[in-house]
This record gives sequence, structure tokens and C-alpha cells, in this order.
Amino acid sequence: MAKFTQLAHSVSIAVMIASLSGCGEGENKASTPPVPAAPPLTVGGSASGLAGGELVLQLNGGDDLTVKADGKFKFPKPLSKGSAYAVTVKTSPALPVKQTCTVSQGSGSIAGSAVNNVTVACTTNTYAVGGTVSGLSGKGLVLELKDGNEVKIAKNGNFIFPGTRLPDGSDYNVAIKTTPAGQKCIIKAIATAPDSDTMNIVAVTCKKGRR
Repeated sequence: MAKFTQLAHSVSIAVMIASLSGCGEGENKASTPPVPAAPPLTVGGSASGLAGGELVLQLNGGDDLTVKADGKFKFPKPLSKGSAYAVTVKTSPALPVKQTCTVSQGSGSIAGSAVNNVTVACTTNTYAVGGTVSGLSGKGLVLELKDGNEVKIAKNGNFIFPGTRLPDGSDYNVAIKTTPAGQKCIIKAIATAPDSDTMNIVAVTCKKGRR
């Protein structure tokens, strides 16, 4: 009877040791931190110089992203490691003013981390200031821009103010400073330009008569 009691006591101790051993293993497994997920390999950067409107960028010719203000941007679609990327301007802002935007550091290959150094710089388009003259005979027609710049008109046709370029959306004021002798000239605003680089803002019409 004494032997049976001793054997039962030995078995109980073995069961307790096994239970404690199992608990320790479970605790060790639970305390192991999970492996963090790899960050998405996205492409982005920063835009500057925007004067309003919408800038539309493209990633690899198809993934469009609209940027409405200066600051950071990021294409939401991630790329796979080792793949090529190219950021281009699909549409530059047009309202409230026309702008031209250029991309720097916009192409390469995805390495082991996201790309965030693409830069897009926007500048407001500038234009020559000019117009048309008709009916002119003789010399002496001088036009003046509000900044004091003058242009002497010697013949009919298109003209521009030399050395002057105005940003898109600028206010302007063109006036007739002097008129040829024996002629009367009038000036009016127009909205057609002889080329894409000139704001054709006035039409001057001259005819015989007193000033």
C-alpha cells in the first residue's frame, strides 16, 4: 500500500511538471512579435508654384493624379520592387491662369523603398503685349503701355511692345500717346492673337481727320 501511494505521488509530480512545461512554451510563443508588413513601394514627391486650378500628373502613362495645391503628393497605386517608373505632366493648370509645369527626378527604378523625391515646379505663362494698326498714313503714332513702355508705329499690321512680357491674367492699359498729323486714331480692346506667344489686346484704327 505504501508503494502504490509513492507511485501515485510520483505520477502526480510528473503531470504537474509536464503542465508547467506546456504553459511556458505557450507563453513564449505568444510573446514573439509579428513580422511587420513591408511598406508599399509608392511614387511621390512635391509640387510648387501652383496658382490655382488643377495639375494632372501621370505615372507610367496611365495612373492619373490630380494635384490642386502646393505640397506633397503620392500616387496611390504601389509598384513592385525593381519596376521602372516615370512621372509626367498630363495637363498643366489653365484657370485662373495658364501655367507650365515641369518634372524633375521623375524617372528611375523602384529599389527597396518608396520614392518621394519627385519635384514638379509650375510657373505662370508670360506673353508679349501687342495688337494691330490699320488705316495709318504717315509717321508719329506712338502707343504707351501702363508701365511707361512705348512703341512707335511706322506701318499698318501687327505690333508688340519691345522688352515687355506680362504674366497670364495681368491687368493692362494701352493708350495712344501721340497721333500722326492730319489723322484721328481710336483704340479698342480685342481678344484675338496673331500667335500663341502674344496677347493681341488692342486694335488701333486711324483715318484722316482732326485729332
